[in-house]
Amino acid sequence: MNYPSRTQRNCLVKDVFKFNSERIILAGRVIGLVDIDPKGFVIQDDSGKILVLSDLIPNIGDIVEVQVLVKGNELYINGQPVILVKCEADFYISKDSPNYKKLIIDLNLKEKLIKRTLIMAKIREFFVNKGFLDVDTPELVNLPGMEPYLDIFKSKFEVNFDAERSFERDMYLITSPEYAMKKLLVAGFEKIFQLTKAFRNKETFSDLHNPEFTILEWYRAYASYEEIIQDTEDLVKFLFQEFGEGKRTMNINGHEVRVLDKWKKLRVVDAFEQYAGINKDVFEDLEKFREAVKRKGYNVNNETSFDDLFFLVFLNEIEGKLGLDVPVILCDYPLSMAALSKQCANDVKYAERYEAYIGGVELCNGFTELNDASEQKKRLEAERIERINLKKAEYAVDASFIEALELGMPPSGGTALGVDRLIMLLVGAKSIEEVLFFPFKDL
Repeated sequence: MNYPSRTQRNCLVKDVFKFNSERIILAGRVIGLVDIDPKGFVIQDDSGKILVLSDLIPNIGDIVEVQVLVKGNELYINGQPVILVKCEADFYISKDSPNYKKLIIDLNLKEKLIKRTLIMAKIREFFVNKGFLDVDTPELVNLPGMEPYLDIFKSKFEVNFDAERSFERDMYLITSPEYAMKKLLVAGFEKIFQLTKAFRNKETFSDLHNPEFTILEWYRAYASYEEIIQDTEDLVKFLFQEFGEGKRTMNINGHEVRVLDKWKKLRVVDAFEQYAGINKDVFEDLEKFREAVKRKGYNVNNETSFDDLFFLVFLNEIEGKLGLDVPVILCDYPLSMAALSKQCANDVKYAERYEAYIGGVELCNGFTELNDASEQKKRLEAERIERINLKKAEYAVDASFIEALELGMPPSGGTALGVDRLIMLLVGAKSIEEVLFFPFKDL
């Protein structure tokens, strides 16, 4: 069918009763029909929806152009509707429909996604006003990070001009832009931030996870995690004041979290004592720790590693209780769990790493960044061995990252924040799918 390539629309739905013209032409999708007198149809554009009274009824789902007359508080058709394009699919939208289809009629979902774009703009505004540079680094890299518990998306770059000019290389989608951004610290950029996509495999079926997600990272040279922690608190408070509709608390799963209060700090070792009854002496002794976790009823044997013991208790007894009244900065992780972080000056068994929790939801993960090249190489090699032992995909330590550190990276603090999760908290979404235009299930 030869559909029109242009429309004569001169008015949006929201302006129809204040439009100063005798000739009013609307264009939009027909989303509802009225079969009883007076008959009509509901037309919707990006600004809203309205009932047009008419005996000439287009098909539901069609996108039409229609000239209308205003009579009091009612709208009447003036002539025949022009079919701009027919809806040839079944115009049935359910809760399981993909987001792009639900957005046609679900104005609540549409509002959340509009707020998503506004929030991201405000994030940029926050950092630019603080003197940060908005940078852009690769999402496809030669070698990814070495985190033992993350699974990587692998691809291949190929060039085949002829037999003598061919090339191929394994490539990876980033789990974080960290390595590239630290190279920019080496280059002399002292305050940088980035909003980008990151990718993690085997993280699909959860209200808080999507294999492709938006990550915010920022770094300060000549700073530590203390300055980054303050940035985190300031950023969330700034955004909540912009989008919290004048409230002082954020409702998360029935908990009223006082976001605008001073955030609490809690050391990891103290969290284990407070929420799980495991004191510092037990926490720091692997055999005692194993025995304590075993007594709690977890499946533990003599080979269970410290990290496995940690997560058994942390995920089941601690994480969900963090930040239920006031957001919590959980800080000073065991050194073995912070391969990219400097040691705490007052206790070398721990590292200057932190995570922020709001309503039991982990928001970000940051460090006082390790800038000793030889120590960094040693830790990444240890993580490479751990990946092998966990039967994860094996690849080499990124030598270019180590070479950059060898040039000298200033003392720095940095963090990675899950933007989709932050947006969920700000708009009151229960699932990450509500704040993504195209979640994994819709691909």
